[in-house]
Amino acid sequence: MSIIDFHTHLDEAWLGNSLMSSEDFIAGLDKTGVDIACIFTMQGFYEDCPRHNDLLLKRADRYPDRLIPFATVDPKQGAQAVKETKRCLSNPRFRGMKFHTWIQSFAPSMVKETMIDILHCAAEHKVPVLFHDGTPPYATTFQIADLARQVPEADIVLGHAGLADYVYPAGQLLRDIPNLYACLCGPRCGDLQYLIQEAGSHKILFGSDFGIAEWLLLAERLDNVYAADLSPDDLHRVLYQNAARLLKLDQSPLSAADATSIVPKGDLT
Repeated sequence: MSIIDFHTHLDEAWLGNSLMSSEDFIAGLDKTGVDIACIFTMQGFYEDCPRHNDLLLKRADRYPDRLIPFATVDPKQGAQAVKETKRCLSNPRFRGMKFHTWIQSFAPSMVKETMIDILHCAAEHKVPVLFHDGTPPYATTFQIADLARQVPEADIVLGHAGLADYVYPAGQLLRDIPNLYACLCGPRCGDLQYLIQEAGSHKILFGSDFGIAEWLLLAERLDNVYAADLSPDDLHRVLYQNAARLLKLDQSPLSAADATSIVPKGDLT
């Protein structure tokens, strides 16, 4: 069965601690049977976003048939953040946006006008936007769901499906908001059963946070999915089909020839 991990990180470091190489990252995917991973920055959440977007693209271009980069911006920068969003999404290799409102130190309501502009841009390019959720005060599941209500044409993904304290409201919000999805990155197998019962298997994506920890984390997160004893159709939707739909893989499949060979306009200095 094909597997897409919709929530991973591939970066050199995290708050001064070295992370794994691209080669070790791919080896971890191979070891656990994961075909494709959406990769996010870590340093880009608290350093220079454009520079780290470009570096992330270069890492992805080493394995263009396996890795899908998601860009990030700092909405507190206003028009500059919107400009950077447009710069990244003009390159078809970027198939999504990722925000970590807790690390990036903003509540969506603080940057409402800019965030809505960013979401409209993502909707125009038909790419999903994944938000960390489950940690107050900046990243409650309710705050992220409110963005989905404000921009119904944008596909919004709860990065942790409520994480722990917000799993139950996450199920209700997923049920009630058509453009809201959830990445099962952290919740347990019983939570997955509940989310599918409440919102339907078409709303749930698999994710692991692999990259900030070794491959055993990815294996454990996959075990949580398998332990939920889903039907073959539900398992296929969660592990592959839902992510493939949001990433438009049917219309634009990944290929080893996809590497851009150049960095989007902007220097890596």
